[in-house]
Amino acid sequence: MDFQTDISDEYARQRGNAILSFLLDCVRDGRRIKIERELSTPEIQSYTKLIFSDRLSFTYMVVQFLWPQIVRSAVEGGMSEMVASGIYRNYIQKAQHAKTVQALLDLHHQVFIEYADNVAIAQGDERYSPLVRNCHQYIKEHLYESLTVSEIAEALHFSRSHLSHVYKRETGETLSDRIRKEKISEAMQLLEHSSLTLNDIGHKLGFSSQSHFTDIFRRETRITPHQFRLKPVRNQSLSIQK
Repeated sequence: MDFQTDISDEYARQRGNAILSFLLDCVRDGRRIKIERELSTPEIQSYTKLIFSDRLSFTYMVVQFLWPQIVRSAVEGGMSEMVASGIYRNYIQKAQHAKTVQALLDLHHQVFIEYADNVAIAQGDERYSPLVRNCHQYIKEHLYESLTVSEIAEALHFSRSHLSHVYKRETGETLSDRIRKEKISEAMQLLEHSSLTLNDIGHKLGFSSQSHFTDIFRRETRITPHQFRLKPVRNQSLSIQK
């Protein structure tokens, strides 16, 4: 390798580290738009094509190395460690089934954006009282249980009526609304990043039946879980308002 190549390799390494550091900072601060802007630049696209080419196993090794760093940045930004770990497991499962380098890179970009979105939500909680924040944390950590307002009140050592009153006063929605929205948000992740059946997803999230799951999902997103899974492009514009 000649001197000029050494210089080029060193520059590429330093530039790559600088870009990664910037993106991790964006995740930590919940800045989705800056991540999207950075990842769409011609420099990044050319740099990515040069590094990964058609080397699928190498690309998988790189994302395995980078994704835990993204998770750590998200947790540092205020995201629940349990929720962050759950999203990571979903993406690893998806990555294991990727057939092309581009499919893996698309997942890689989604990981940055999804964690930034979740950090932004977590940081938005700062405007609420500790009691309301504890409610949100408890819901996220017990999504796969049959959650009720009474159970949350008991766990947080408050009466159901007091908790419901405080929560509605601060957020403008009921605690039951929040539980439902969080469950449907998690269902969207499972539909997009797992091969679980609709019945399995509904059961895991504590819905009484697949029809009940479908009805609630449609109420929140205006489409059925089956339609959501079949239309990935449309999925990008769907969200649960919190």
